[in-house]
Amino acid sequence: MRTAAHTVIVTTGIIGLIGSALAADMTGADIKTFFSGNTAYLKTTAASASGQIGNGVIYWNADGTALYKRPLGGMMHGKWAIKGNALCAQWKERPGTGCVRYDKTGDAVTVIDVKSRKTRAKIVKVAPGNAENLTP
Repeated sequence: MRTAAHTVIVTTGIIGLIGSALAADMTGADIKTFFSGNTAYLKTTAASASGQIGNGVIYWNADGTALYKRPLGGMMHGKWAIKGNALCAQWKERPGTGCVRYDKTGDAVTVIDVKSRKTRAKIVKVAPGNAENLTP
């Protein structure tokens, strides 16, 4: 019985280490390449920039502007920039939302608030251009 418990504990530890090794913060260059000029589809949490849970869409224009179709409707307008290994957006409708980092594990990308370390969203997919034809 002790041997079985020990095996479970060791196996769990190894799986945790492998998972941690495969997860990595995206660099500033990675983030810029991933988002610039593209549309991101998100599954948001209450910690998101809009403060709404649901499915959102953000068009990250290559000119540094952004349009965010919030999960419960309505648009947010803002500007974005890469600072170190974080994306910082300034939304007119909700100032002070701060910066986020992106944790990439395989194909899964998690959006994490830099200050609070709370998960803001999961990226569902990214499409080229303004895929939803979002307008201000």
